[in-house]
Amino acid sequence: MKDCVLFLHGSYYRRHVEFYCRLCRGKYLVAVDGGYRFFRKAGLVPDLLIGDMDSLGKVPADLSPRTRVVKFPSRKDKTDAQLALEYCLEAGAHAVDVVSPGVGEIDHFLGNLMLLDVGRRFRKRRPPPRVRLVAVRWEAVLVDDGARTFVDCVGDMVSVIPVSSTIRLSCRGTEYAAGDVVIRRGDSRGLRNRIMKGRAVFRIKGKALIVRRFPAVK
Repeated sequence: MKDCVLFLHGSYYRRHVEFYCRLCRGKYLVAVDGGYRFFRKAGLVPDLLIGDMDSLGKVPADLSPRTRVVKFPSRKDKTDAQLALEYCLEAGAHAVDVVSPGVGEIDHFLGNLMLLDVGRRFRKRRPPPRVRLVAVRWEAVLVDDGARTFVDCVGDMVSVIPVSSTIRLSCRGTEYAAGDVVIRRGDSRGLRNRIMKGRAVFRIKGKALIVRRFPAVK
């Protein structure tokens, strides 16, 4: 399977459709239950509709025959988002963008954020798959003893949030450079470092969330 983009249930505004459509180019398109409403708004056809259909109510009668449907029971041990992500990774996806258009219910959002760790189960694959949670003004990835490079992102704000008990952070191309700085979980030292150059690199020893905030829709 090629790269995938999953659209979760939420509010998709018309002024943001162009941004999300750019994410779709050349990718396998997945509507996760109520995320199908994005495709209606954008005039796109998903390759897959997956979920228990509690947000949609039922499989749409006008669904394109090109769209595969995978339906789950409403009583299950995993969320639709997790099942959809695992479906794509098990099918061999190299990279998966999980679109969360808003925070919504905080427990659901935090659960979706933790889905970034699901990709670690497949890290023996070469290359290991990449999972990103993304919205119109931010993106989040999980880095475990690795690096994240940003190109042509001058002015964007990056926060590094420790997940393991401690991390060692090195970064360059930013307002505040760092060289093997120790940050403990719960410390805020890694928050809000502005990208100042055309290429910025963040290297992590340990496990951390890296969140990039966009100053405007791009």
